[in-house]
Amino acid sequence: IMTRTLRWSFLAVAVFALVLTGCGDDDSDETAITGATPTTAADATTTTDPEAATTSTSEPGTTPVPAGEGVTVYWAWTVDTTTATTPEQLGAGGRATSGEAPAEDALAALLEGPDELETEIGMTTEIPEGTAVLDLVIEDGIAIVDLSSDFNATSGTLGETLAIGQIVFTLTQFDTVDAVGFRIDGEDVDAIGSHGSDVSEPLTRDDFNQSVRPLILLESPTPGTAVTDEVVIRGEANTFEANVVYAVTDGDGLIVAEGFTTATEGNGTWGTFEEIVPVEFETAGVGAVIVWEDSAEDGSQINVVDYPIDVGAAS
Repeated sequence: IMTRTLRWSFLAVAVFALVLTGCGDDDSDETAITGATPTTAADATTTTDPEAATTSTSEPGTTPVPAGEGVTVYWAWTVDTTTATTPEQLGAGGRATSGEAPAEDALAALLEGPDELETEIGMTTEIPEGTAVLDLVIEDGIAIVDLSSDFNATSGTLGETLAIGQIVFTLTQFDTVDAVGFRIDGEDVDAIGSHGSDVSEPLTRDDFNQSVRPLILLESPTPGTAVTDEVVIRGEANTFEANVVYAVTDGDGLIVAEGFTTATEGNGTWGTFEEIVPVEFETAGVGAVIVWEDSAEDGSQINVVDYPIDVGAAS
């Protein structure tokens, strides 16, 4: 089990320091979108005013989310113990929604960027500043998002892939969205960004390989979630024998629950996992939910995801 010292060392030093170096500056030709071929594209930045843009949905289609319940937004995050070729991958954050237009709420929150806690643990965004959502249409399982041309701002291949992934993962959390297509300033496009990331066909989560898609993506709880008597540990994973190990700590860093769960798929295929874990906290404060995979080679903890949570002591 990861100790308190190791956990906070991982967060405060490895994660935060690596993110400060900036994953968007990577000009490598490696592409993380399956089938995407980097091409030369002009820098297409504009002075589009995001506040002047309007967001409309011709056919919302998304399942209503009750007011006060959350939607998930996805950030670029450095995962220090990943087995992928780069440590910069996607992490999840939570936001409240009005309940009437959850997809629009999620996109709006995504464009606002990470909050203070998410920033402290190393989460950032690769979506270019000034990007605005001009329109969102969801029909027959496909979400078509129309973005201002600011989204085309020059970045490295990894940064552009992460930006596209942030949009795709945020929209595909909804049951009525299987894939996401892109438009820029009202026009259909085949490529996005200075490296020409391929968006000629709507993209699904499976169009992203493990250079940006973590082998364990914890989607609940998200950083800062308030937890009292139970915690829902949920996400997706692609691990050996589909196993995901977890631990929950209290405000003193002491483990109050631990175990493992099994995803619906594994061994080269992403599946989903969910485990409802009863907890009783003796000490309130900042606790954590930690998930990881035990290495099949040496038993070490790999693909560790560590989110701080707000825990309340038992009454």
